[in-house]
Amino acid sequence: MSLGSWDPKVEPQSTALMLEPDLLRRLIAYSIEERLSQLEQLLSPNNKQRLAGLMRVDSPRWQAAAESLKDDDLLHLIRFFAVAENLPGWEAGATSPVIPLAKILRQRGVRLDKSMLQWLREVNANRYLPYGPL
Repeated sequence: MSLGSWDPKVEPQSTALMLEPDLLRRLIAYSIEERLSQLEQLLSPNNKQRLAGLMRVDSPRWQAAAESLKDDDLLHLIRFFAVAENLPGWEAGATSPVIPLAKILRQRGVRLDKSMLQWLREVNANRYLPYGPL
């Protein structure tokens, strides 16, 4: 685990701006390009703090943002957020975006396979992933 700095003068980005397609494509690309292990270095300190607000976006907003995304894109977002939750200030617990994203996939008839479930447990200690509190 690494320690980061938190600047109270930098506000988290508003949730209305956060789920823009360009931003989601950038987050998806981190997973596609296998750069998740480098997130600490790839995101600037200001971006880390501003984008931490993504961890608090509610399920209906994720549902709206995910409508146009392919299943593979949702899987890549799940991977991104599972790793990103390890960044300082990104801890989410039961509000993790992984939970509504996994739910959207289930509604589409797509289940997370065993290897993905094992990977989630390896990269993240959040006991609520991927399905939320029971």
